[in-house]
Order: sequence, then C-alpha cells, then structure tokens
Amino acid sequence: MQHIADEMPDTWVRETTAAITALGHTVADAHESAIVITLTPDNRHVLDAADDDTLVIGWTERAGVDWGISSDGAHVPNPRPLNAATPAEIAARVRTLLATGGLSEIPHAMPYATPDDCTCTEQTCGGIIPDPECPDHGHRLNPAMGWHLAGTVLCRKLAADRQS
Repeated sequence: MQHIADEMPDTWVRETTAAITALGHTVADAHESAIVITLTPDNRHVLDAADDDTLVIGWTERAGVDWGISSDGAHVPNPRPLNAATPAEIAARVRTLLATGGLSEIPHAMPYATPDDCTCTEQTCGGIIPDPECPDHGHRLNPAMGWHLAGTVLCRKLAADRQS
C-alpha cells in the first residue's frame, strides 16, 4: 500500500480544487496530502469502484502527482501516475478519469451517414474513429458530426441500445 506523501503545494491544492469543482465534481476533502473526490454512480461504474470508494489525487514519493481509488480517502492500494504538471492539467485529467475510467481521451464521431466506402473504424456505440483518408469523413472534408468520448456513459448507452 502506497501512502500519499505530504508534499502538494498549498497553492496547487487550492487551484486544483477550484478547477475540479468548476467542472461540476464534488471535492470531499482537500489538504496538502491529497484531494479526495466524491464519486457519482456513473463515475464508480467507469472506474470499477465500490459504493463507498473515492478518487484520491495526491503526491507519492515515487512519481509526483498520482491518482487512485480509496476506500477510506487516505490510502491508495495502487496509485497510478496522473501525468500532469499543473493544477489545470490535474483537473483536466480528473475530468477524463471520471468520464472514461482512463487517461486517454479517444473521441468518437457520430456520423449522420456511413456509406459503404467508409474506411473509418466503427465502434460498438455506432460512432467512428475517423480515418483522415476516408472519402466521406476524412479531415479534408470537415464533415458535420456529433462527438463523444470513448467509455463515457453516453458511449455505453449508445452501445447498449445498438445491442438491443
């Protein structure tokens, strides 16, 4: 078990907490050791967390800013690097974690039509990852499409609707 170290600068705590709160998330606790974020049912689902778990952002002795799921808001069994260097980057990474369960933002486009000659990669939600060379959805055409992030509640709902 990795303990969160007492190293986060106070200005970072304030700025990060304000940015996370501005994104609509609830910060349950914030101090120099960690920022503890309350998880909604959707957040718990994408992070595979238990009902009473929280998301903890803090500094560990090994890598700087880390994140992990905690059952007590203080101890994180498996901290993972957040790969963020500023409070704004921390907040942006937290938003991605809470939406997708991971740190990668993979956008899915929702085309209004998918012709037979489409070379894009279709996703289970019905969206596509556009191929720049696709004759219908390539970047040179700049088609009008709706977008959502992979793994979000909307993405999972669209995939489930397609399965039924």
